[in-house]
Amino acid sequence: MKGFTLIEVIVSVSISLLATGLIIANYNSYNDVTTLKQAALTLKNDLRFIQSKAITGEKPQVGCSQLIGWTISFTSSSYSYQPECSEGLVDPVTQVRLPGGVTFSSPPSFFTMRVLSRGTTLPAVTAITLLGGGKSYRLSINTSGDISDFGLQ
Repeated sequence: MKGFTLIEVIVSVSISLLATGLIIANYNSYNDVTTLKQAALTLKNDLRFIQSKAITGEKPQVGCSQLIGWTISFTSSSYSYQPECSEGLVDPVTQVRLPGGVTFSSPPSFFTMRVLSRGTTLPAVTAITLLGGGKSYRLSINTSGDISDFGLQ
């Protein structure tokens, strides 16, 4: 008689299930880290976009006689940006929600990128840290508006 014994079949099925479980766990971890990294890179690109709007003095067509800068506000799971004029904060407001499982860790409540390369309203170098998937991703902004990317921590 040729064939496999019950013990051999059970061992081979167990090894296959263990390998499948490890692959799924590693994929989920990889997916969480990739989501965190993508959210941080989107934030960095948005900060540079806002900075370019402030440097060039781009302001809304109506409701803004003098542009002061572009203000960025943070909550634990989102950020928004809008022009700040002599009349105060005006429309349009752009809000960006972080992906599920990604949050900010103690971000500044808000700061303004001032017009014509006049830096920011931040009092010192400020770190913006995103958390997700058991990892963190850190960006920092200094008073002159330089954005540094420290990557995954």
